[in-house]
Amino acid sequence: MRIAPLWRSAASVLLGYIVIVVATTLGFRPLGGIVHRHAPLGTQAAGALVAIVSGLLGGATAALVAGRHPVRHAAAVLLLLAIDTAVVLARGDADPAWFELAGSATLMLATVAGGVVYGLATRGRRPPG
Repeated sequence: MRIAPLWRSAASVLLGYIVIVVATTLGFRPLGGIVHRHAPLGTQAAGALVAIVSGLLGGATAALVAGRHPVRHAAAVLLLLAIDTAVVLARGDADPAWFELAGSATLMLATVAGGVVYGLATRGRRPPG
C-alpha cells in the first residue's frame, strides 16, 4: 500500500469538512449565527439553503482533492459531521434534538450529493478505480 494516496484521502476528507465549517459559519452569520426552531420561516429556509450549499461544496471539495472514488470520499466527511452533531447534542440547546438532527441530516445528505454531482460531472475524465 502506498502512503501518498492514503494522505491524499485523509486530506480530502479533512478539507471537505473545513469547507463545510467555513461555509456554514459565513452563511449563518447574517442569519444571527444559529437558526432556532422558533425563527421566522424565511430565516429557517435561508438556514436550510446555507446547509445545502455548504454540504454540496464540502462534498465536492472532498471528491476533487481525493481524485478517485468521489462519493466514498464525500461520504467519509460524514464521520466528522457525525462527531460534530454528537457534540451539539451533548451540549444541549433550547431546540429539541429532532430539530438539530434534521439540520444535520440535511447537511449530510447535501455533502454526499456534492460527491455524486462531482462524480457525474467528471465521469470519463478521472482515472479508473
